Amino acid sequence: MRLLVAELAGGTVRPVLRRLEVTRLGEGVDRTGVLLPQAIGRTVRAVREFWQLSREAGAQRTVVVGTSAVREAANRATLLRDLKPLQVRILTGKEEAELAYLGVRAGLPGVPDPLLVVDVGGGSTELVLGRGERVLYKASLPVGSVRLTERYLHADPPAEVELQAVEQDVADHLAAHRAALAGARVAVGVGGTITSLAAVDLSLDPYDPQRVHGHRMSAGRVDSLARGLCTMPLALRRRLPGLMPERADVVCAGARVVRTALQVLQVTELVVSESDLLWGAVLRL
Repeated sequence: MRLLVAELAGGTVRPVLRRLEVTRLGEGVDRTGVLLPQAIGRTVRAVREFWQLSREAGAQRTVVVGTSAVREAANRATLLRDLKPLQVRILTGKEEAELAYLGVRAGLPGVPDPLLVVDVGGGSTELVLGRGERVLYKASLPVGSVRLTERYLHADPPAEVELQAVEQDVADHLAAHRAALAGARVAVGVGGTITSLAAVDLSLDPYDPQRVHGHRMSAGRVDSLARGLCTMPLALRRRLPGLMPERADVVCAGARVVRTALQVLQVTELVVSESDLLWGAVLRL
């Protein structure tokens, strides 16, 4: 769960307050098709706390958006009921992709065209190719850090055959979109997996969003990080500078999603952005 309180003026987003809490809403959704009661409880508590913080910060309007786990869950009505009177807007995968692109454009105006945005979440990965403000192609793939961890990674550290299964799943889903997404040599990455990779690369402790925003990593460096993280046992990953302990169990699968996407799409460099879907939501919704 992530909170952004921001001032909006003339198309410019100025963050006032940001918060993050890992509630693992998507836990078990790939296997069961439903949101678990404990995950709903954790999430409702976090969102209500964020709502209170936003009001204390002076927010005049509030928008709550749900992504992969909410749109897939058969019992999402339970979460929506428990969050009342807050209204949740459930985004389609393509809406999620477009808002991420819009947020990147607002926060990283100097990135050259064509721009490829890669947003790796817990349940899905969004990819958007655009030029200027115009989106040329967008796709939402059902591959994310939580989903693929639960599906494939059971050993500690993960076995090579498990990692190969993760990458094959990602490559298979990318195959239908590869030609349409081709052309960009530099991608902008958003989402918890990618900002975590940047923080680990920079050995940030504590996390510093200003240093993460705009951080550049070659495809080779992403490959090295993805390999290194997946050779560590979970206990060691939990103590790694720059990595939130709550993300340590799923970062390996997420890193392999990023690595595979860069390889399949022949991208040579990844620029990390803190401006993302939340910025797009502030601007558009």
